[in-house]
Amino acid sequence: MIKILIVDDSAITRALLLQILRKNPEFQVIGMAFNGNDAVALTKLHNPDVIIMDINMPEMDGFEATKIIMKENPTPILIFTTEDVVRIGYAAIEAGAIDILAKPDMEQMDARFISLFLQKIESAAKANIKNKIQEEESFVKNKKQQFDIICIGASTGGPVAVQKVLQDLPSDIPVPILVTQHIDKNFDKHYVQWLNDSCKIKVQLASDGIIPMPGNVYVAPAEKHLTVCHVSGGKSVIRLTDDPPLHFLRPAVDKLFSSVAKIFKSRCLGVLLTGMGKDGAQGCVDILKNGGYTIAESERTCVIYGMPKVAVEIGGISTVLDIDEIANKIKELLQYDKSE
Repeated sequence: MIKILIVDDSAITRALLLQILRKNPEFQVIGMAFNGNDAVALTKLHNPDVIIMDINMPEMDGFEATKIIMKENPTPILIFTTEDVVRIGYAAIEAGAIDILAKPDMEQMDARFISLFLQKIESAAKANIKNKIQEEESFVKNKKQQFDIICIGASTGGPVAVQKVLQDLPSDIPVPILVTQHIDKNFDKHYVQWLNDSCKIKVQLASDGIIPMPGNVYVAPAEKHLTVCHVSGGKSVIRLTDDPPLHFLRPAVDKLFSSVAKIFKSRCLGVLLTGMGKDGAQGCVDILKNGGYTIAESERTCVIYGMPKVAVEIGGISTVLDIDEIANKIKELLQYDKSE
């Protein structure tokens, strides 16, 4: 029998979940909490197998409660909320929650939804939390000081988003940055000049055959795919190609991300910003498969929440952040703590 703790400030939601779970003999509701403080206390008292956790609650929200529970009494937590599941829910998952499910309107809690809901509880109950915590701690520890390159992809709304990220990075950042921004022909040079004038870090239009150097940003020219490859001597160089458009696009973010993932593997940090369509989503998956780390811009700050959304949906994103949080996250991952 799976012991469940329900945490939600809505009495209606608590009653509804209790009713659903009581109809299934394999589930036992061992407690219900109104806020995060009660959730922490009841977890210590009852040692549930699974916690169903809301996010927006009084006194202590679900995000803080998740962090405390995972530190003090590691327990599988299923986030169940009406809040923005990408911006808020994934932050809770980063804090240690197992899964997330958007809370539907009451009339949408039909048999199909209930089946999915119960399946998620069963899956959460099977999770090995101890191993998960050890893996995540090891992941964060191993990621530090291991990145050798950053790649950024963007489309609609991207020029300003890319500028925001680059403006908040130091001029002596210890890795090179490669950028693919969907841009019209004849605008690429002006775009690069604008970035170079407004950022501390040096920005230039990428050239074929050059070795990307730390403290430099290389932007894909219009009508050219920006990729990287190995050459003799173990060096990695930029390659600009006239390969056919991908997703009807050239340059394409997927071309950049996938090539960097292949060459740099776990030493690659990918950042996917605002844009329409799905370009960059598969590239993010490739980065993760090779042991790298990926950041997606949140729906809240995206001009068009398309490319990051698809990347999140297909499991290609390590963390989701607002645009003004991304540069600090990059510096944290690089362990950059110097002041200019």
